[in-house]
Amino acid sequence: MNRKLLLFAITLGVFAVLVGSCENESEENRAVVIVSSINDNAPFFSDVLDQGDTLYVGGLPYTLDDFIREDWIPVTFYNRPYNSITVTQPGAPLSDFLITRYRVEWRRVDGGNENEVPPTYDGATSIQVPSNSYVTGGILLVPYEVKNLQFMQDINYLHPVSAGGRFPDEYLCVADITFWGHEVGTKREWPLSASLTVNFADAVVESED
Repeated sequence: MNRKLLLFAITLGVFAVLVGSCENESEENRAVVIVSSINDNAPFFSDVLDQGDTLYVGGLPYTLDDFIREDWIPVTFYNRPYNSITVTQPGAPLSDFLITRYRVEWRRVDGGNENEVPPTYDGATSIQVPSNSYVTGGILLVPYEVKNLQFMQDINYLHPVSAGGRFPDEYLCVADITFWGHEVGTKREWPLSASLTVNFADAVVESED
């Protein structure tokens, strides 16, 4: 093998090593993006039924002015520039991060029926987080349809044990939320995770004045 061919082969070998080392996803990312807080770092109370101005008429529950409210929560993201090979300055190209979608999955933590949880929910969003910045956006946690499910209706103020019914007062759950996003200017997604304690209940149990 002549000198030129040997140098060419060595060059190809070095290039292959460099390309292989770049396959590590942590080195490809130009940012470390995290969920900094969810619902202002507090558990969430989800009211399964909102009552109107009138609770009882003639000793009987008055439901014509009751309504269901969807639950939205704030989520704060933080984007810190990072790459161990190349230090990316805040505001540099490809350093902003875009959250595009999320999934909410539920589990019971009160020992109750594990099948009586809200169904998994997929949502879309568009929250851009500039490098070296905190950004807060809102997501839909509990859609309207969830509170119309029978096991949710069973714990409204018409049925709970504290009101003489046979159903529990509340469901204590955890919402496991996964967000997906990508660096602006690229299409490669990666996930972010967070969890939130959620208490489903309807605390309004009053007697007629």
